[in-house]
Amino acid sequence: MNTDSSHSWYILGAGAIGGLWAHTMQVWGLDITVLARDEGQHNLLQSQGLQLSQDKITHTSHPKSLFPGIGHATIHNLLVCTKTYATLSAIEPWRKLLNPKANIILLQNGMGTAQSLQTVWPQFNIYCATTSDGAWRKAPWQVIQAGTGSTQMGAFSTHLSPQKMPTQIERLITASQQQENTLTLHWHKDIHTPMWHKLAVNGVINALTAIYQITNGELIQHPKARPRLEQLCRETEDVMSRCHITPIPHGLLNHALRVLQQTADNKSSMLQDCLAGRPSEIDAINGFIIQQGSILHLPCAAHRQVCDELRQHYPTS
Repeated sequence: MNTDSSHSWYILGAGAIGGLWAHTMQVWGLDITVLARDEGQHNLLQSQGLQLSQDKITHTSHPKSLFPGIGHATIHNLLVCTKTYATLSAIEPWRKLLNPKANIILLQNGMGTAQSLQTVWPQFNIYCATTSDGAWRKAPWQVIQAGTGSTQMGAFSTHLSPQKMPTQIERLITASQQQENTLTLHWHKDIHTPMWHKLAVNGVINALTAIYQITNGELIQHPKARPRLEQLCRETEDVMSRCHITPIPHGLLNHALRVLQQTADNKSSMLQDCLAGRPSEIDAINGFIIQQGSILHLPCAAHRQVCDELRQHYPTS
């Protein structure tokens, strides 16, 4: 394990995906530290470890952790897996530990956070990642891996070259290639494209499943939700086209239907958040599409309607 601080990684937001990455990066032999929300989270992790269940087999790892107010480390590399709306407030307690030129990877649903982060702290090297891996949290520090996919990573900050991988991210990708049955990472020279493609799918699926309280598979034939799905697809593709985003092969509707079939028994993360009384990420998903549409003088009426309905159904969203 390399303990040079410039090679160390810190993980903020170790819920489902963050926990999956924390466990995997430690298996890779990387020096990682989980940034806990408070002393209680820290103590629980140190006493029970991080448990990851894969194919009904549970593995336990014991990553280091810190909580705000302790530790004097310099953070050179930070992986952020918090909810989009919590990003800035979650980073703030650690701000003084961040190296002025820190590498920050945002691994989240939705878009808009990177822009906000770059505006507040323009000196940071911001990268974005989007993943098709699936995971859910059974309990604090207990993660179930629900599906394997791949993760695209790329440069976001305008002062970074989209062609050039930084050394620390190259190490992550190399580690993923050297081991089987683990996370699969790739560098993407235009990260906006895969981010938009994932945003588009989430934007046409998640809010509808939450409004009608249905599984992904039930959306396919739902008499009320299915026509709305098609309208959302048309609106989203119109916005993407005018933003000069490469179209999704075979169209967004076909891609969304394929995702719904592949995840038929799943409840979307937005439905789970709404049912649990947690804030949703609709502002970073449908809200971002509306925002981009407004710049282009597009009404995005279907997206506005699902936003309004979701907030009527779930006031905390």
